[in-house]
Amino acid sequence: MDSLNWKTDIENDEEVPKIDWTALQEFAINLKNSKSEKPPTKTCHIHEKYNLGGLHLARILEFDDGMKWIARIQLHKLTSGLEKRLFHEISTLSILHEQTDVPVPEVYGYETNPDLIGRAFMIMQFIPGNTGTDFTGFRSTDIPPQFQAKFYHEMARIHANQAAISTIRFPQIGMIAKRDDGTYEIEAIPDLGGPFNTATEYFAAWGEHTKFPRSEESIRAMLPEEYKDDVIKSTGDYPRRIKEQRFDITVRNEGPFPLKHADFLHSNVIVDAEFNVLSIIDWEHAGTVPWERVEFPMFLFTLPPALDFPWRYDDNGKPLADDTRKVWGKREQYARSVAEAEKEMGSDDGLSSILGSIYYQNLSSCYTRYEEGKLGIYCRALDDFTPDRSVGLPIKKGSED
Repeated sequence: MDSLNWKTDIENDEEVPKIDWTALQEFAINLKNSKSEKPPTKTCHIHEKYNLGGLHLARILEFDDGMKWIARIQLHKLTSGLEKRLFHEISTLSILHEQTDVPVPEVYGYETNPDLIGRAFMIMQFIPGNTGTDFTGFRSTDIPPQFQAKFYHEMARIHANQAAISTIRFPQIGMIAKRDDGTYEIEAIPDLGGPFNTATEYFAAWGEHTKFPRSEESIRAMLPEEYKDDVIKSTGDYPRRIKEQRFDITVRNEGPFPLKHADFLHSNVIVDAEFNVLSIIDWEHAGTVPWERVEFPMFLFTLPPALDFPWRYDDNGKPLADDTRKVWGKREQYARSVAEAEKEMGSDDGLSSILGSIYYQNLSSCYTRYEEGKLGIYCRALDDFTPDRSVGLPIKKGSED
C-alpha cells in the first residue's frame, strides 16, 4: 500500500463529487457476501488513499478477511452516453477475462443508479501496482532504459492477444455488448453509427460524421500566416476525401475485426517497480475497428510525416532527428515482437503487417490526430499514399454491394 503513488487529502479535493461512502461500503459488503461461501463479511474499510484519472475516482475497499477491491466511481453525473460507456467497458473486460490472457481486472459488480451513492460506479479487482506514468511521466524515453526492452516486448505480446482472431472473433465494427445469456454482440459507435459489416462502411460513416474539433477562427489564431489557408482547407477536405477514397485505402474490408484499446499508453498499464506488466486498465472507449485503424501504443508515438515539416525527413522519407529515428527503431522492434507472438499463438500476421507498414501507420495515426484536433495538412497522407503490397491490395470499388 505504501508503494502506491496516490493522493490522500480527498476531503479538500474539489474534483471529487459528494459520495455516500457508507452506502458504498454496504453495497460492497453485500456484493462480497453474495459471491462467497465463507463466513459472511461484516466490515468494509475505505482506505485514505485515492486516485483520479480522466473521468473516474478510484478508492481501495478492504474487508475484514484482508481482501481488497477497487471502487471506480464516475466523476460526472450519469448521462445515457456515460451509462453506455460503462456497460461497454464492463462487457469488454468480461470477454478479455474469459477468452484471452490479456491481464485485465475482473469486474465484480456495478451500479448505474446514482441515487445509491451519488454517482454510477463499478467494483473490481484490486491490482497492487502503479501505472507506468506514475513512475515516469508520459514520454516513452522516461521509461527506465534497463526495463524498456522487456516492457515493449511484453506489451507487444498483449497487443497481439487483443487482435488475435484465434482468441476473439468479431464480424462487425463497433462497441462490445454482453447479453443476459452470456453471448457477445457488437453495438453502434457513439456519434458514428453502426455496427458496420465492412471497413468501407465504417470509413464512409467516418467521412460523413467526423468534424474537426477546432473552429476556423481558432486554427487561424494558432498558425503562422503562411500555413493558415492550407491547414484550414486540408482539415475541411479530409473527411470527404476519406469517404471518397475508402476503396483505395482499404485492404481488409471484411471481418473478423480486431479489438483496439483507444488509449494504449503506459498511463493505462499497471506495473511493478521493475516494469513487469500487471494489468491493462481503462477500456471504456475500446471497440472493434478496421485493421487500417490499428496503431502502435502511444508510448511509441511519432508525428505522422504528413503532419510534420517535410524538411525533417531525408529523400527516402526517414526522419533526420536522432530522437525520432530511435523511436522508429523501437517501433520496428515492437512489430517484430508482435510477429513472434502471432506465430506462437497460431494467429495470422494481421497486426504485425499493419504495424510494419509506414503507409498505413501514417493514415491510422492521422485519423486519431484529426479526432483530437491536432493541426496539420491531413490530405498529404492521402496525396502521398501508396498501397503497401506486403499488407494486401486495395479492394475493388463496389465491394460493399
